[in-house]
Amino acid sequence: MSEKIRKTSQTLDDTIRKACERIPKKKRKPAVFGLCFLFGAIFSVMLWNSFNNQEVHKMLEIEHIKSLDLPQDSLIHKLKDVIHGQKQ
Repeated sequence: MSEKIRKTSQTLDDTIRKACERIPKKKRKPAVFGLCFLFGAIFSVMLWNSFNNQEVHKMLEIEHIKSLDLPQDSLIHKLKDVIHGQKQ
């Protein structure tokens, strides 16, 4: 398994290296900066859209915890009575 991963990694590395070598040396920095700018712009737009999505606003709404309407003779109260009754 690790041999397949290593082969795939090496193939991918070679492919990227060959693609970068095709770019003329003087145009490599502008190409890399252009790709970085493109990535940043796409990321910013996707982030902006995700925060303006109405479903996200609904997910972030806080609902307060409502108290349970337990009867007075619940198990917890009976246990408290038993525990406090033994201490006396």
